[in-house]
Amino acid sequence: MRILILGTNYSAKIFYNLFKKDKNNIVFSTLTNKDFCVDFRETKDIVEFCEANEINLVLIIDEEYINLGLQEILSSKNISAFSPSIEAIGICASKSAAKKFMYKNKIKTPKFLIAEKPQVAVEYFKQTNTPQVIKPDNHSYQECSLACETLNSAQKIINDFFNSGNKKIVIEDYIEGKNISIWVLSDGYSAKIIGKSAKYQNDIAYFNPEFIDEQLENRIYNEIIMPTIRALSTQDEEYIGILGFDIVLTYDNDLFLLGFNSFFDDINVDFYAKGYDINWAEVFDSVIIGDVFLKYQFKPKNEYMITIRQDEKIEFLSAKTKTNLERYIKELEFNTVELEEALKRWKY
Repeated sequence: MRILILGTNYSAKIFYNLFKKDKNNIVFSTLTNKDFCVDFRETKDIVEFCEANEINLVLIIDEEYINLGLQEILSSKNISAFSPSIEAIGICASKSAAKKFMYKNKIKTPKFLIAEKPQVAVEYFKQTNTPQVIKPDNHSYQECSLACETLNSAQKIINDFFNSGNKKIVIEDYIEGKNISIWVLSDGYSAKIIGKSAKYQNDIAYFNPEFIDEQLENRIYNEIIMPTIRALSTQDEEYIGILGFDIVLTYDNDLFLLGFNSFFDDINVDFYAKGYDINWAEVFDSVIIGDVFLKYQFKPKNEYMITIRQDEKIEFLSAKTKTNLERYIKELEFNTVELEEALKRWKY
């Protein structure tokens, strides 16, 4: 298969390495310091490259490429492009758009304010009695959501976000509980859960079959996933591709949706690229065709997996038993204080 990967983030690197392992694949990418590296100046250059090189599959990972409307343009040229449309991507690219979408469609989410001026955000923070999470509107991998309790820290975060180019920010109530990431494949009308993990501060993710039981999975599917898919379809913004849901499960068993991801995020992508024995190029192509729900079963090779961010590096470990996974973690010589705090938060 001749594949073009459009993206430069960690997920793009992981899938580039995965596809390169198959000797039947020729993989082009926008990653620097890789074989078959390509650099495009304009959208038409991408189309011309795909036609000239007979590309079978374009995997569009970075939102900057999705926002060019490439999925629609390439599809019109009969080039298979795995990506949601520019309309559907709105709930992933903009946190304020996501919150409005949740509110409009009655999907439970923490109480929030969308602020377009720093002083409005500061005044709102002064009126709150609970810790708040402050989020930049854009879906940047360089800017993370930050929780704060004091006015001084809130003012600094708010000003930093606006000074870095954000025209809006979102402030929402901090909800105590377990952070869950759920990933689905969607054909625009249905969705299939392909994996779930617990997450801690974007530094640790744990894939554990004991964490989310069938009853909780069904609740998430019925209360969050399908209402999202149906609402997008009703708006003629069918979401075709991978969609991630960031969710908090409170200790009172309430579910709150925090946000969406248009592809696997950095702390989860290793689970799917390394932990599943599956031909993802075929899966992506099948989603475009619309028969993925009949053809594939998504089961990890090992039941216990963990990713740990150490400085700029992400370590991926997997094991058939929890005991073996714990042994592998000790061999990493990783500072376990953060992991112990995560496990306490998740209440394993």
